[in-house]
Amino acid sequence: MRFRPPFRHRLPDVSEHGLEAAADIYAQRLRAFYDSRARWHRRFYRFSGILVIAVGAGLPILTTQQFPGQDLVISIAGVTVAVSAGLRAFYRWDQSWILLRRTEIALTDAHWQWKAGLGADPVANAENTQRFLEELGSLRRQESDSFFQDLSFPGSAEASRPQH
Repeated sequence: MRFRPPFRHRLPDVSEHGLEAAADIYAQRLRAFYDSRARWHRRFYRFSGILVIAVGAGLPILTTQQFPGQDLVISIAGVTVAVSAGLRAFYRWDQSWILLRRTEIALTDAHWQWKAGLGADPVANAENTQRFLEELGSLRRQESDSFFQDLSFPGSAEASRPQH
């Protein structure tokens, strides 16, 4: 599975598809993008956690055994634990996973509510679609604001304050 941004080439063309169809394409791509990112962040979070637990738990066993290259193996195990834990803390895969999944759920809910509100009146549909697109933008801004709210560079004064 490759990482693909939701609009690698361009946004859906309203003149080509019409407003409703373009909004539908946009919403579906956006939802799929957030879903994919949430899955990857979940995988990274779980894999890094399993790696830290498994290698960390094996360190005491490695220190009690005698074998050629023992110092190197113990060093590699220690570095593996430190790097995995550091990457996990730096990238905050647990928080990102939750945030991305919540955003994907909100996008899906907004999409279905919009679809359910469409009817036979083209003027009402256009207004409903405009509100829907504004809501999608708002959801994306909320996700971005939430992500960057507690982001700080490691070692800075903000990084040492407790998270809420």
